[in-house]
Amino acid sequence: MSELRPHHRAVDRIAEILEAVVTERSGLTLTQLALRLHAPVSSVQKLVNGLVAVGYLEEDDKRFRLGAAPYLLAMRSGQRLVSTVGHADLVDLHNRTGLSAVLAVRTGDTSVYADWAGTDDPFNYLTVQQLRTPLPETAVGRVLLAFMPDRERHELVAAAFPDDRPGALALLTELSSVREAGYTMGDSGPMLRGIASVAAPVWEQGLVVGAVALAGPHDQAIGRLPEFVELLLDALHKFSRRRVN
Repeated sequence: MSELRPHHRAVDRIAEILEAVVTERSGLTLTQLALRLHAPVSSVQKLVNGLVAVGYLEEDDKRFRLGAAPYLLAMRSGQRLVSTVGHADLVDLHNRTGLSAVLAVRTGDTSVYADWAGTDDPFNYLTVQQLRTPLPETAVGRVLLAFMPDRERHELVAAAFPDDRPGALALLTELSSVREAGYTMGDSGPMLRGIASVAAPVWEQGLVVGAVALAGPHDQAIGRLPEFVELLLDALHKFSRRRVN
């Protein structure tokens, strides 16, 4: 059984640097990185120098981009985070519903949007400004949280509500309902205010490896969510029968 691990300041800072540079195709200067990280330029420079030295960053005209090393690691692993849901599937879901279709995966105690189709400008802006989102704050995050092992889920909820036992119990009750129903439906959450959504897990080989959501403006989507639940669950069931790479 996996368990929550403590954060390490230096590792967190390195992750923040890598996640920052992928948001800008032209790369970021050292000053821009320091501003993004709210950290002194001197401390960021030491980490950036080390990342350039081992190929995780590359420098061009004093701007830093993702280097070759992360891509090579991904290629050599031969693994995909989610094998059964592709971009074309999200495009199809968007075309059939008129809603944004997004795929998210879990990274530690956060969720990350791995792919999407039919999203609007506010969503695109948020994915650039905030790569990671705490699991309880979005529909896909709550789905991922609901299907985590019990001990890990309890630890994460306790960490999210350290001084709010009623809040923790309310979230755990909601997550139990998500597991029982196999989906969540309603307001997306504080990350995407004014958005209604349905979200359900992506199963591969008996494990939840991601979550897909259909989302749109509350006044346009809320009345049709039950219809979209059936469509999404049917699509994910078909996807789950594909061969896992």
